[in-house]
Amino acid sequence: MRWAWLLALVALAGCGKQEAPVVAEPNGTGLVLAYEAGNHLHRYGGRVFGDGRYELYSTEQPGDAPQWTPYDPFTPEQVAEIRAEVDRLAGELPDRVAGGDPPSPDQPSAIFTLNGRRVEVAPWPEAAPELEALLNRIAELRKAPPVASTWRLWSRGQVVELEAGCDIGEVAALSRLRDALFMPDARGDAPGGEDPPDGTPLVAIAFRAPGGDEQLDVYADGRRVDRAGGNEKSQELSAGQLGAIRAAVAATDWAALPSRLC
Repeated sequence: MRWAWLLALVALAGCGKQEAPVVAEPNGTGLVLAYEAGNHLHRYGGRVFGDGRYELYSTEQPGDAPQWTPYDPFTPEQVAEIRAEVDRLAGELPDRVAGGDPPSPDQPSAIFTLNGRRVEVAPWPEAAPELEALLNRIAELRKAPPVASTWRLWSRGQVVELEAGCDIGEVAALSRLRDALFMPDARGDAPGGEDPPDGTPLVAIAFRAPGGDEQLDVYADGRRVDRAGGNEKSQELSAGQLGAIRAAVAATDWAALPSRLC
């Protein structure tokens, strides 16, 4: 199994309900697209500029101010493609895109700025699949495509499933658990609590990696099972690392986070 790319991502990580402002342009070149999404526990956002700059942020604590991180810029051709789709959506979508009942405090919402036009979405992303498709296309256009992943976590008596469409190093809400899983020297004290049923992992992650899908399962008894390329490897985690993983899982109410983390 090759997890070196994950360890590199870890090394690069840094990754009451509030009204989300329109994302401001910091300087000179025009803003093509900006968005902010999530709920009162976790928010993330991105922006694309006419000169190709591409920036993302992800908050770790409620109320944190955005700390923007720059990524490889888009080419002029890629910016033109993004701008064309932004212009189309800006001309078609209403100011508010809503679906179903009024949103609950935990329900994720989003605010998009489409060439200067503000569009509010709730719930996000269910109410606006065309905007989700735009973000997915932007992710595809990046020079280094992200490794998307699906996380299934045993949390407070149930399995919670979360999607990360970006690299996990960009998701602040995953930082503690990510470090516990992929840093061999991670240590922690396991809290009390109900273990998952036999055969159900404490943590299960499916990575859609460039070289093929990979699966990582960690069980409450300390077994770690890696699967990739038709091969399977099993090992026993140290008590300290298992404690760190258990503590990281217990520290967050995963069901309260948006089902899509980025």
